[in-house]
Amino acid sequence: MKFDKYSRTARIYPSIIILIPFLVFTIYCDIENLKVIFDDLLKVKIIGNITISIVLLYLLSQINRFLGKFLFERYIFHNELEMPTTNLLLFSNSEFSKEYKIQIREKINSDFQLNMPSKQDESENLENTKKRIVEAVGLIRQKVKNGRLLLQHNIEYGFARNLIGGAILGVVMSIFDVFYFFKLNNVIIGWFSVVLTIFFLTLLVLHKPIINHLGNQYTKRLFQEYLQK
Repeated sequence: MKFDKYSRTARIYPSIIILIPFLVFTIYCDIENLKVIFDDLLKVKIIGNITISIVLLYLLSQINRFLGKFLFERYIFHNELEMPTTNLLLFSNSEFSKEYKIQIREKINSDFQLNMPSKQDESENLENTKKRIVEAVGLIRQKVKNGRLLLQHNIEYGFARNLIGGAILGVVMSIFDVFYFFKLNNVIIGWFSVVLTIFFLTLLVLHKPIINHLGNQYTKRLFQEYLQK
């Protein structure tokens, strides 16, 4: 299987991190039969050079993406209506200057023949204004695509979002490892599992500021590169 830069960094790498507590268990558990079965299973080839381990890694990456996108992202941004790409173009938002927002809106009108909602439209019907901005931003993304620096910001955002999504599985397995290895009196691995638990819990607790910050960085770069097109 071949993966582009986004797939490798934003999808596969988070999956590898999430797999750490699972690998710790299979490597250090005292169930020898389980080790043998797990090791043999991962080496089974399906087609050509594709093994079950690669398929499982890809599957985990899809699960992480689903949890990150449809659980955390959807909850935070309310189906894109509260995304930075939407909010930063509102007249009521002070992040961008009024002149900068007008410049973006005029280019949208010129490129896509879309009349962006006015300040009065925004005050009268904020929800519809946001929907119209979401539609315009979709066209902007298609035009900019993987811009000069935009791809890197998109990768960073995707990596964090997918890692946070997978942290649900990571924290569950890490907590299991903590109890299991302390029960075996394997103190080193037990404390390592405690560290993993804290790491995944921290991601879950701080998911909103992390996603918001990286979303803002992506949004600013998106509009910068759009104005240069």
